[in-house]
Amino acid sequence: MTAGAQDTLVIVGGTGPLGRGLALRFAAAGVAVVIGSRDRARAEAAAAEIRAAVPAARVEGAENADAVRRSRRIVLAMPAAGLAEFLAAVAPALAGALVIDVTVPLRVRHGFAEIVPLDGAASAGELVQACLPAARVVSAFKNLPAERLADLAEPLEGDVVLCGDDEAARTEVAALVAMLPGLRAVDAGRLANARYLEAITALLVNLNRRHKRRTSIAILGL
Repeated sequence: MTAGAQDTLVIVGGTGPLGRGLALRFAAAGVAVVIGSRDRARAEAAAAEIRAAVPAARVEGAENADAVRRSRRIVLAMPAAGLAEFLAAVAPALAGALVIDVTVPLRVRHGFAEIVPLDGAASAGELVQACLPAARVVSAFKNLPAERLADLAEPLEGDVVLCGDDEAARTEVAALVAMLPGLRAVDAGRLANARYLEAITALLVNLNRRHKRRTSIAILGL
């Protein structure tokens, strides 16, 4: 593990829209970021784009399996279809790590977004925890529009709901959320709540398509 790894945030699948948007926002907030991809060249290209947009950014690219060894704070932004296979290969390296699941098993059929059932789990978050029993898994950032994250000129707004069975891990993720102006962390407790959080994402996608907006959520009364 490299020096400063405790302060580094690794984003596996960081060349996709949500992963790249999170990498950009955290880099702009001063966090050291490693973007992971199956293709190292794509990861390095994405890192270069962020450095061009944020000259002071500390961001680099790496192949996914190498990236997860760079830190004890990992964001999983991979497509749901590839999660189980990838996690089986890297599980030993992630024992005890904080793993932030941002994956939503979503598909669009005939213009309608819906959740895809997963084998062996009711949500992507629960699948990640099953594959990584020794990791501290928190589902978060599932309801933020990737397009808004990617536009630094557009302020963020809304709540980031946190679901996880480790209270200390949820507190760590809440501290990361606090680094992004306009966002508030809302502690939802158990990881089982991730299944409902993912369903909300499908609703938001359908709202966005219908109204041509970039919607997120806010929890009132807390």
